[in-house]
Amino acid sequence: MITSFAHDVLQPLVRGESMDRPAAAEALGEILAGRVEGPLVASFLTAFTIKGETIDEMTGFVDAMMAAATRLSAPADAVDIVGTGGDQLHSVNVSTMAAFAVAGCGVPVAKHGNRAASSSVGSADVLEGLGVRLDVEPAVIEESLREAGMAFIFAPKYHHALGYLTPIRRALSFRTVFNVLGPLANPAGVRRGVIGVSSEQLLAPMAEVLARRGVDAITLVHGHDGLDELSVGTTSTLIHVSSDGTRREVINAGEELGFRHDVASLRGGDVEVNVRVVREFLSGALGAVHDVVCANAALTLLAAGRAATLLEGYELARASVSSGAASTVLERMVEVTQRPD
Repeated sequence: MITSFAHDVLQPLVRGESMDRPAAAEALGEILAGRVEGPLVASFLTAFTIKGETIDEMTGFVDAMMAAATRLSAPADAVDIVGTGGDQLHSVNVSTMAAFAVAGCGVPVAKHGNRAASSSVGSADVLEGLGVRLDVEPAVIEESLREAGMAFIFAPKYHHALGYLTPIRRALSFRTVFNVLGPLANPAGVRRGVIGVSSEQLLAPMAEVLARRGVDAITLVHGHDGLDELSVGTTSTLIHVSSDGTRREVINAGEELGFRHDVASLRGGDVEVNVRVVREFLSGALGAVHDVVCANAALTLLAAGRAATLLEGYELARASVSSGAASTVLERMVEVTQRPD
């Protein structure tokens, strides 16, 4: 039991000591309950950035986040497409666009995300720019999943303490453990999908956390050009986590699909620019963005069990866009979330 956060938690961290899973869950639980002052929270996050998180600690943190979250109901076959961010490439919102393509294929998408913690544009920023209301109640999330095939779960709404922590994270100006925890803690308890990871060193520990907590089929991916997405400009490392275990592979998606685009072709801008890119993609514009997004949607369709190969998934995603199904998903999301309370 923690009697003094500074003495019981911070001092051992400063000495480089690690916590077991229950202790880590208790420590973060104290923070999420609002019982730890801001300066101590900043010290906690800084200490972990310096020390590094063990798998036990990361698993305990996810346990605490899920215990404190407002839980949501989603179909058993729902997926999430999310990334850790932090690739520093300021690319367009690939996972958000891929989510529309996947939902247009009839796979429910419970997308969990937040505003950008730095100067880049987060999924929440771009979806809000597209007309989706963020601060909706659980009933609206579930309605959006039923009627649109996709819902956006705004992290500060369902992980309430994240709103309290946002100013602290911004003030620190460096990435913290929360950049890793968010993609692992979907309040809808989604057990399938894709998580993009900006650092290859995080792939194995994140995979182990997922394996310990139990999932059906989640793929973690890191592009060797630095993308926290599946790259089509070079190779990517994938770790597939399922009830059968974990499997690691390196693939060249561009070679498999017959095209190549480097990261420069994916560079985005501010919210207005990235919103325009999403609308162009949904309208059927071809080019690098279309190809990369459909490739990432394909990876998600594989995890969902809707495609047997990356190429099959890619063709399904392309058809979702060209038929207008992906665009209809956005239209319905806007309509559902903007209904009067």
